[in-house]
Amino acid sequence: MAIPRLHVMQSEKTIRPMAMLPECHPCLERLVGLAVELATPDPEVRRRASESARRCLDQEFGPGAIPARIANRLLGIIHQLSGNQDPFAARKAAATTWAARMYRRLAPAYGDDLESLLRLAAVGNALDFFRGEAEATREMLARVGFELAAVPDFRQELAGPPGLLLYLADNAGEQFFDQPLVSGLRRRGWRVVYAVKGGSIQNDLTLADLEASGLRETLEPVVDTGARTVGLELDGVSPGFRELYAAAGIIVAKGMGHFETMSHLSDPRVWFLLQAKCHPVAQALGVDLNAFVFARAPGIPLDTRGQEA
Repeated sequence: MAIPRLHVMQSEKTIRPMAMLPECHPCLERLVGLAVELATPDPEVRRRASESARRCLDQEFGPGAIPARIANRLLGIIHQLSGNQDPFAARKAAATTWAARMYRRLAPAYGDDLESLLRLAAVGNALDFFRGEAEATREMLARVGFELAAVPDFRQELAGPPGLLLYLADNAGEQFFDQPLVSGLRRRGWRVVYAVKGGSIQNDLTLADLEASGLRETLEPVVDTGARTVGLELDGVSPGFRELYAAAGIIVAKGMGHFETMSHLSDPRVWFLLQAKCHPVAQALGVDLNAFVFARAPGIPLDTRGQEA
């Protein structure tokens, strides 16, 4: 039996924006290796794509950089040189099929109150292309509790006059776990818009992936960001999405990529829902590795170089 995690209110902890640590470099190198392998069987193309991506990594890597932003540059190079715009397509399809089975297995154990719906959505974030099914299954079968939780504050926020709530989706397969929470938020009167990526990037959810899973109609209204990025880079999204983002009263951002790219914004509308699957993210959140977290964005405004604004 899994040992329950200590449930800590967010007000009792101070979280910090994501900071680059030395171990981010080998993690990004692993991403390059995996993406190149999936992108093409041609050894010469693999060599050129790998060398170009690693040169970019060495140039971009530094104390003030954001890992997910670097990942976006690396993946763009690999897409261009390999001619394969969606190297993770097969993995996404397999993960979605597996996630549907896991959802059917796990969902009956969760209630329909707000915290239970948040925990069910969070457990879907255990999906990860660096993990095997066995490891993810162990995490998902454990009784998930938040090590860091802002549920009471979120409940209070929802009790205000309802408006637009923007839900930023993460990995393909998580839509099954997101749907009950989206429905629950809509029952509270909020207009929830489910946002996916504007094109294939890593194993992130796109409109095509959502269509293939059969859940697009259930999750409508659905939009895409207009950008192919891990996390969210607001300077690259479509004008329509930028307007939607500006109009939102609440933003739920799923997964580590969104925490990496948005935690420095000091936007009180943003609530992060994720599993801290790497040490740098766990350290920023002040939780144990692999802890599940629902937390409001940090309150110290930083610029993109990690300096106080």
